[in-house]
Amino acid sequence: MNHLLLGAAIPFAIGVLIYALRRFRASFWMLILIPSAMAVSMLWAVAPDVPRLLGYHSLYDRLSRDPRCNIFYWHYRIDLTETESAWYAVGFVLLFVAVILAAWRELYLAERET
Repeated sequence: MNHLLLGAAIPFAIGVLIYALRRFRASFWMLILIPSAMAVSMLWAVAPDVPRLLGYHSLYDRLSRDPRCNIFYWHYRIDLTETESAWYAVGFVLLFVAVILAAWRELYLAERET
């Protein structure tokens, strides 16, 4: 879960910065691109785990011992030191709740302007 959280957090942080610079207003395209970037980034973060899901355990074993997998948001380093915690899931849900609240706020403001 921590790989997913890290993968989603990077584009989320960029999106929050843009959102703040635009005086807390999000365009339609921002509401599409930021969640899409979060999804792509999460897939990038868990790419070394995909062979295990597809049943290629020997490839997964090789990738899990290869430091070059750090290109996937420090996947190898995190696997060496990771611990299980429910806080990763909480953080993951909070990121998506924040995106949904921003979209809801934009909808509310748009309806109020008309």
